[in-house]
Amino acid sequence: MPTFRQCLDADPAKFSGVTAEWNRAGSDMDRFVDDYADCMEGLADKWAGSDYDSAASWLPSVKAFNMTTQGAIKLGAATLQATGSVMQATVQVLKSTKQAAESAGYKVLDAPMVILGPRQWQQVSSAGPAAPAVLAAYQAGALAFNGFLMAQFAILNATDVAAAGGLHAAINTARAVGSVASAATPVVNTATQAADAWQNA
Repeated sequence: MPTFRQCLDADPAKFSGVTAEWNRAGSDMDRFVDDYADCMEGLADKWAGSDYDSAASWLPSVKAFNMTTQGAIKLGAATLQATGSVMQATVQVLKSTKQAAESAGYKVLDAPMVILGPRQWQQVSSAGPAAPAVLAAYQAGALAFNGFLMAQFAILNATDVAAAGGLHAAINTARAVGSVASAATPVVNTATQAADAWQNA
């Protein structure tokens, strides 16, 4: 999981670029399958017999593989889009909260933890009899800021875990499709194979 500092430095807007690449890959696959289908249909008038039937029999499998892969791509893209938007908004709130705390004089550590800053301690020291009340007020403010930061930090980490889970699911689905596709073997009796079989008979 990312650290508090990594969350502050993060740029979830880049998720949109990755999402666009995933969607582009899906579109490229669709075009390939369409071209393949058009090619097989175009060959129907010029190529007949068992060889063509065997080659053409691959088309339903190719379409099925593409459909499953498209599902994996859409899952990955949707995960990136949704979690990226949440993370981007949360990072902005996290940065704003940190800046507000520092503007008020607090010091924000990388835990994250908010503690009193030098300016506030100086005010407590110069408050005289009111020092305990001033200290208590500043400590209450530090506690509030700390709660805000911890809440946003937790949301970011939870979203990061959800994003990783969704992406792993999409990748595993795509890998499973690839394994099935690579294991398949076409059965095409070419003229050369037929001649070899006749000579060896």
